[in-house]
Amino acid sequence: MAEKKEKELTFEQAMERLEEITGKMESGKLMLDESIAAFEEGSALVKYCREKLDAYSAKIKEITEGDVNE
Repeated sequence: MAEKKEKELTFEQAMERLEEITGKMESGKLMLDESIAAFEEGSALVKYCREKLDAYSAKIKEITEGDVNE
């Protein structure tokens, strides 16, 4: 279920959500089970963002190498 939710987010939305999660966790006000759930969601979002960045990087490389070869 979380996987589907992440795929519906833009990169910017995922980063914003990560900032929210980080803030909550750093506040020290979450209960242990809430902290674990937040950590799990954050880890999934980091993976999603990393995959997006890798794809964007590959696209940029493809575009720039195409310009050099022309």
